[in-house]
Amino acid sequence: MFTLIALAGALSALRVADAKVAVVAWRLQTANVAMCKNAVLLPGFSIETLDQYSESERANAVAELGFGDLPQASSVVPESAAGKAGLKSGDAIIAIDGMRLPRTVSRKAGYTRTAAMVRALSAALAKPPVIVTLISRTISINGDRGCASSVELVPGKQLNALADGQHVQISGAMYQFTASDDELAFVIAHELAHNLFPEAAHVTDGVGQRMAELAADRAAIRMMVCAGYDERAVVPLMERLRRKNHLSWLAGSHPAWRRRLAAAARAVGDTPSICR
Repeated sequence: MFTLIALAGALSALRVADAKVAVVAWRLQTANVAMCKNAVLLPGFSIETLDQYSESERANAVAELGFGDLPQASSVVPESAAGKAGLKSGDAIIAIDGMRLPRTVSRKAGYTRTAAMVRALSAALAKPPVIVTLISRTISINGDRGCASSVELVPGKQLNALADGQHVQISGAMYQFTASDDELAFVIAHELAHNLFPEAAHVTDGVGQRMAELAADRAAIRMMVCAGYDERAVVPLMERLRRKNHLSWLAGSHPAWRRRLAAAARAVGDTPSICR
């Protein structure tokens, strides 16, 4: 988890970026749920609190995003059950299943209060529907069945994306590097594949790592197709990544670019019809 880095005038743009990542991840996770051994009910939105901003940044958060002491819904996926129920980004949340959410804002920036609310929401989704009490109305959310993993956009100037078995993180630099939703879908799907499929799981030995990366590429292309994204975006994205000199950190853990590009080119257009 992370603390948001707020810049005056930039918070709305950050929320737009968060929302795009959320939509792409939700589509990948729900469209491919039949292939995932570990499926959960996805909320279809994120929770944010003013605690995530430092004291010097909070005035901007209040002015731009309308934050108060209540948590807010953010990154609401329009196609999700939450979106269809009428939840909007910026809605202040009073209670989940009748349990009032704490309103005390910590003086020190951090994710503790937000994390507690996310856990409460996840627990409530185990027995849907979830009743979400907002300032102006109450809505009922059933969640959306999808592959288990949290996906988040994190600040960072390094062109990077990673997975740890439960979470996927996409750096701000990587998000900006992608030229379309299709390219972003491949980046997210590749990391999701590391979390979801045994053949793509991270291992410690060099040969195994390189094989896992190739497996993650193949799985990501398959996931893209099932979610309605254009697989033809993959090879051009890889070509641009290959030309980035500062990606030398991939050496050893990833296959040589020539091999990786050739394998991706073979996989593109050769995806079996497995989407159900």
